Amino acid sequence: MKTIFDPNYRKLIGWLTAERKFQKITQPQLAEKLSLPNHTYISKIETFERKLDVSEFVRFCEALELDPHEGIDILIKKRP
Repeated sequence: MKTIFDPNYRKLIGWLTAERKFQKITQPQLAEKLSLPNHTYISKIETFERKLDVSEFVRFCEALELDPHEGIDILIKKRP
């Protein structure tokens, strides 16, 4: 099974998206913080069209001032 379809991966992306929205940061603002040319990159990750790799994940967390360990905990939680 591809990682992008893994339920815990989807929870991880949901967590990042929810945190971005909670902080009232728009996709274009996050793209700017990450020095990306536009928000399409962020949109594709949040809609599961593009997979986020580990290095990108850490950069996202830094930009949102989140602890990456919280996200890792989401990925390693046992499935029911």
